[in-house]
Amino acid sequence: MTDEVIEKIKDDLETAAYVDRLLPPVRAPKYRCCMPEIVYTPQEMIFMEKKPLKIRPNQEQIDLWERVVLEWLPILAVDERRLVWKRANRIPWKLLCREFGLCKSNLCARHSKALMKIEFFIKGSKNV
Repeated sequence: MTDEVIEKIKDDLETAAYVDRLLPPVRAPKYRCCMPEIVYTPQEMIFMEKKPLKIRPNQEQIDLWERVVLEWLPILAVDERRLVWKRANRIPWKLLCREFGLCKSNLCARHSKALMKIEFFIKGSKNV
């Protein structure tokens, strides 16, 4: 059962990292564009290339992102937090080994230890 819970945590972390990329950028309050709106003729609109569809996360994905970022990650140490988040963004182990200055086996052990911390936090919050 523990492996299933850890796999679920990994999936949730990857989903939260994906949602983080989809969220719109943060702007300063009362930020407006000072350029006037450009009005195109119907003929110009026909010859324009179609803009790609902007994908926005739904409410369930945003709730999951909030749970991961605001509840799970703060219980980890700073290095564990960076490691877990970068693995959720699918950064290769080789690059992480260079960044953290550790071999892959030690990094894997730290990653699994951080995931177990999250698992115990989830189990503890369910019991309360």
